[in-house]
Amino acid sequence: MKKKVKVACLVFFWQVVFGHGHALAATEERDLDKIVVKRLPYGSVGNGPVAGALTRQDIEKLPAKTPQELLAYVGVDVQNRGVPGIKADISLNGSTFQQVLVLVNGVRVKDPQTAHQDLDLFFSVDDIERIEVVPASASAKFGPDGIGGAVNFVLKSPEKGRNSLTASGGNNTTAQQGLDFYYKVLGAENRFSVWNFSTAGSRYDTDARMSNFLSSSRLIGNNVSFYLDAGYNEKEYGAYDFYTPGRGFPSKEWINVKNVDARMMIEGERFSFEPRFSFRQLYDKFMLTIQNPSLYLNHHRTDVLTASGTLTVPRETGSFAAGAEYGTEHIVSSNLGDHTRSHWSLSAEPSWDLSEKTSFGVVVRMDDYSTFKEEVTGSAMLKSALNPGEDIYASFGRLMRIPTFTELYYSDPTTAGNSGLRPETAYSFESGWNKRLRDGLLVNLGGFIRQEFDTIDFTKESPSDPKFTARNISEALTFGVNLYGRWDASETFSCDLRYLYTNKTFKDDGLIYKYGFAYLQHMIDLGLEHRLGAWRNRADVLMKKKPQRRAWVIVSDKLSVDIGRHWQVFFEVYNLFNAEFQDIEGIPEQGRTVNLGATLNW
Repeated sequence: MKKKVKVACLVFFWQVVFGHGHALAATEERDLDKIVVKRLPYGSVGNGPVAGALTRQDIEKLPAKTPQELLAYVGVDVQNRGVPGIKADISLNGSTFQQVLVLVNGVRVKDPQTAHQDLDLFFSVDDIERIEVVPASASAKFGPDGIGGAVNFVLKSPEKGRNSLTASGGNNTTAQQGLDFYYKVLGAENRFSVWNFSTAGSRYDTDARMSNFLSSSRLIGNNVSFYLDAGYNEKEYGAYDFYTPGRGFPSKEWINVKNVDARMMIEGERFSFEPRFSFRQLYDKFMLTIQNPSLYLNHHRTDVLTASGTLTVPRETGSFAAGAEYGTEHIVSSNLGDHTRSHWSLSAEPSWDLSEKTSFGVVVRMDDYSTFKEEVTGSAMLKSALNPGEDIYASFGRLMRIPTFTELYYSDPTTAGNSGLRPETAYSFESGWNKRLRDGLLVNLGGFIRQEFDTIDFTKESPSDPKFTARNISEALTFGVNLYGRWDASETFSCDLRYLYTNKTFKDDGLIYKYGFAYLQHMIDLGLEHRLGAWRNRADVLMKKKPQRRAWVIVSDKLSVDIGRHWQVFFEVYNLFNAEFQDIEGIPEQGRTVNLGATLNW
């Protein structure tokens, strides 16, 4: 039966792709020279809905030293362990940390071992051009795992920019250095960056050291262009109770990440074709206690290899895209064992311009994993511009998530995986309204509702159970609203306000959950910006509230001054009032951190 399904799908996509081509040829007399294939912004998700975004201009105003910290300013629940940016999980719209898809330039970097590794990134804040938050249903085009939505990091293009050298330092023996350099060789544009960070931490066993290296290149031809990004990250950090909240283990962890993304863009008069190849390797070593290293020591190495191709054909009233992908995931682990799984996928993405102001698009995708049956996902989206500066969208989709190797095979004295787990599935509906009013006022209003099936969590059936065991929960219902407003009051003052509300209920409410109630129920982020000549200041007040826990408030600030054409001096404070809080219950977070530095641009 499975073979018949595969053959039927291949026949369907053959007919759709090549049948579409014949239809285009049949209408060749209809002024086809007006059809132009537009190159999408480098690394962007394209023309789909974006629930939130940070531009490069936004990023430069924020007191964030790492990419993970930036996400908190765009409505993402960042759940830090230790020093911000060293180790973190993320949640979107009430999702578990496993249900958020992380993209870099539109390419998946999801780690098959555990989603705890998804934010082990190979670039720094200085490498980011833009951050996009993609609604859940719109993330279906990128494959599994985006049940709560997706986060896309768009890296700077190698197109010539300003070289820079940055150095800073602060309390807790914190030091940071960065270099950003552009150059051209044999017609190819290149960018190279290196970044280093170290700190003693504000608590015992939270010291950290991290380094990134990133190289980006592109060669633009008349009809063929080449892009190559290669990154490397290594870090070593104290991990006090990172995975054993409240038990007092002074742990240690080492991470090493290698990432390569290569793509080609072939553009013709009536089509574009993009073949792409990506590889990610992550090595992880974890020591439960530095006081007795041999008590519990784990080594993991995961290799993820993906090859894909996307054909896009523009039409007079829209476009059509068809894609195919093949990938393998392999892990060698002292705890999880040695496992390999492969997958292939086929996708189709037609869109129609219903009028000058309204468009409609559909995504249909089939994923077939060697260890699970075929799953069909997809979405439908309607967008309309009601008036100048005002638009709405609505989207509906079916999503899925594959269990990680940890959920399937992990075992220790308190936690057990389950090799019989089924993939999670969900149906999600989102809508949004955006309007730019007079007097510099911008308002965004959004909402969502999501029905999940077979949600995976580590649970106990009673307090006496010795272990949390990975199980499929029958159903979970989540809904929420997202509000955002910005007021550019004058040339010297702006303010913005974001509010999020989420509610989640589980049908199996008799279980004891390890992660189920860790989602963000309320969040308020107030930002105040002042500009006066070469002086700029941004202050943020962030309030977070999770179910069954008290709220906490974090105040942060960044002051920067431009000195001449080439220099900038900055002063940053995180957690100004030294608030005590826990992003993850049982793991106290860092206190006040102060950072003073300078950047030289040329």
